[in-house]
Amino acid sequence: MATLWAFLIYWLVVFVGCFVVIEIAQDQLYDEVTPRVGLKVTAGSFLIAAMLAIFYHRQASASYDTMFTTNFMWTVLQGIVWFAVFTLIFQFHPWHALGLGLATMLLIQGLATMGVNSILSPAPAIVNRPAAAVSKPVRQSLAPAPVAPPPKAEAAPKAK
Repeated sequence: MATLWAFLIYWLVVFVGCFVVIEIAQDQLYDEVTPRVGLKVTAGSFLIAAMLAIFYHRQASASYDTMFTTNFMWTVLQGIVWFAVFTLIFQFHPWHALGLGLATMLLIQGLATMGVNSILSPAPAIVNRPAAAVSKPVRQSLAPAPVAPPPKAEAAPKAK
């Protein structure tokens, strides 16, 4: 069930991100809009989201903290898939697909992975802290503390 939720979250984020990038880039680069852009973005984002969900399920998700270290080979594979989707499905020129696909991959898949991790991770347990553990404010007044008057000495009780 977690893989299905991960897929749906990835698909939503990738669909919105790719749709925005394609609409703006096609208009700016080619001065026209791709026909049937909704269907193309749906198909392309479905493929990318499926790949990201499978990687998430196999603990090979490329989050920002591991995408250039322990999961570098998965990042390279994702770059190839994003380039192929931007070239073949979204119909960008190969050089434009290389730049836009990789830039979009670096932005969107890391953000989507952070969203999936935040939604699917278990909530931390609530621990009741004793009153002594309540933190005091760091900032205090710069004025000197008021001096309390000395306590009055009581008279000794009188003997009868």
